[in-house]
Amino acid sequence: MARPVWTGTISFGLVAIPVKMFHAVRRRSVSFNQLDERNMARIRYRKVNAETGEEVSDDHIVKGFEFSKGQYVVVDQDELEPFMPVATKSIDLEEFVDLGEIDPIYFDTAYHLAPNGSAKPYALLARAMEASGKVAIGRFVMRNKQYAAAIRAEEGRLVMSSLAYADEVVDPADIDELQGIDDVEVTRKEMVMAESLVESLSADFEPDKYHDEYRDQVLALIDKKVAGEEFEAPAATAEKPNVIDIMAALEASVSAAKEARGRHPARQSDQRSTSPSGKTAAKKLSAKRVTAAKPTKRAAGNGAAKKAADKTSSRKTSPGKTSPGKKAAGKKAAGKTAPGKRAPVKKAPAKKSA
Repeated sequence: MARPVWTGTISFGLVAIPVKMFHAVRRRSVSFNQLDERNMARIRYRKVNAETGEEVSDDHIVKGFEFSKGQYVVVDQDELEPFMPVATKSIDLEEFVDLGEIDPIYFDTAYHLAPNGSAKPYALLARAMEASGKVAIGRFVMRNKQYAAAIRAEEGRLVMSSLAYADEVVDPADIDELQGIDDVEVTRKEMVMAESLVESLSADFEPDKYHDEYRDQVLALIDKKVAGEEFEAPAATAEKPNVIDIMAALEASVSAAKEARGRHPARQSDQRSTSPSGKTAAKKLSAKRVTAAKPTKRAAGNGAAKKAADKTSSRKTSPGKTSPGKKAAGKKAAGKTAPGKRAPVKKAPAKKSA
């Protein structure tokens, strides 16, 4: 069960919203104690005088600031009291800004803010901030230290992050290795390859994919030792070669990324459906379905001719008598050929030479 690390109110204008603050991130690591191997007793540390080696009690320990090498100025606790920030138990909001205006380098420790009592004012503030897309900037005091903080709304909840002060952020100008980085020449081809590599590795962020592999392996080792089992150490990871030819490295990386994506089941299914052989098979199957569903014009014509012939043969005529119209019709019909057959062509007799 999570426990609150701070209790107070969010204050802005004449509004005060009671809240409890909980850590949003739990740092996980594997810690060890130093032991004396002779009797497995823990090693303790003592406060000793650096010159005499004698142990010093808390009564003789004072605070000093080193203003030059080996030179200290002593400051009493009573002298610091007037400067201690007043524990107001309030997060005083001063302004609302766009989240995109805050450089991520300023974000420090994250906290969840939960309602302390009535949830309605809390929900109202969270929904109003979420609708406006704004982030609240304010100050608060915790454990005699004043912090700047940013509060943002996320799915109806308030999440607060303490912020580093501007003079705490290291200026890139103080890092010699970053000087002159803007003057480095990069060719168009190198840019195209680098952008292609970025594109081939682009994906949605899934936090669950990332975890502390060292901590997992150490905990597995400890579990094996506690259970009295043998533990087989994993093979050492080979060192990555130094990159000498940046273009060769980029081309190899792009090729490997494309090959990995090509092995994905969904990608292979798409390739089968869009390949030339796949398209040909689809066309044949479609043509076969159309042929089976729709009769040809020739077949329909043959059926109509047969129906007309049956109707003609069913008619009765008087024996021995044929009307002039029927005789002409018979001669005309005799000149017609069956569908699909060509009538014989009569050649004119050759002229005799004189």
